[in-house]
Amino acid sequence: MTDTKNEKIHEMTKVVMIVEDDDTIRKLLTIECKRRGFEVIEYRDAASAMAAIDRNKPKVDAAIVDLMNIGYGGNLGDYLRKYDQYRTVKIIYYPALTDSQFNKNILETPGTYYVHKVPGSIKTVIEIVEKI
Repeated sequence: MTDTKNEKIHEMTKVVMIVEDDDTIRKLLTIECKRRGFEVIEYRDAASAMAAIDRNKPKVDAAIVDLMNIGYGGNLGDYLRKYDQYRTVKIIYYPALTDSQFNKNILETPGTYYVHKVPGSIKTVIEIVEKI
């Protein structure tokens, strides 16, 4: 006998994938997302996240991704969107790149955001996640 009430709650809970190699920043993002009721799956690098996507196809509603992340050059957004189930995932790129270093063409894809990683910017990232 399955607990359909718990299954429905899980289906309604928004899932945030965090891909960040800086342990402190990843933990802060995780704490803030969980505090707001989101389920979080976290990875230290893009390669691990991509392996999990290929293997498990986890539910993901939003992804917070450090563009400079080790693995796939950080462009996890393109990788996610090659799968039909992830085409509507909101991608929040969260690198420490300056505006002149960041390729703004990435933002042409709907549902894609950029937040420059500076002190206090986690609040901005969480505000975007809350809008999903």
